[in-house]
Amino acid sequence: MIGLPLGPGQLDEPLTTEQLADAMPSPHDPRSARALEVAREGWTLRHVLAHGVIDYHPVVAGTATDVADHMQEWFGTGACDGFSIAVDSYHDGFDAFADQVVPILQERGLFHDDYEGPTLRENLGAHEQYGLDPRLTKPARS
Repeated sequence: MIGLPLGPGQLDEPLTTEQLADAMPSPHDPRSARALEVAREGWTLRHVLAHGVIDYHPVVAGTATDVADHMQEWFGTGACDGFSIAVDSYHDGFDAFADQVVPILQERGLFHDDYEGPTLRENLGAHEQYGLDPRLTKPARS
């Protein structure tokens, strides 16, 4: 949200002066300017996430196990039947979720591990396509 690589170890601390100088709001997230504003007021990252800007959906500020625990609790109590995940797109959010949270969910039997093939295309059942789509390479008729 604010363009910095931050981890769970810093959740209960405000950003440093150096971090605040390097922080920048995401042009893709209208909430990020407010997140940076309250971070500059000295809020901890946990407070920024939990109360400052993202009140319309749950936010888990913590480790991969904390995230998996939260997801398991919601799923186990019937509060949901699936998730739409919004992870940090600036740095390693997608990789961290796939590499750290998904294996925990798989160990707990909450996320499948029986893929059809090694590629997304195979798992979606999409046909192979080599080269450019011919509809895009045909010369335009005059």
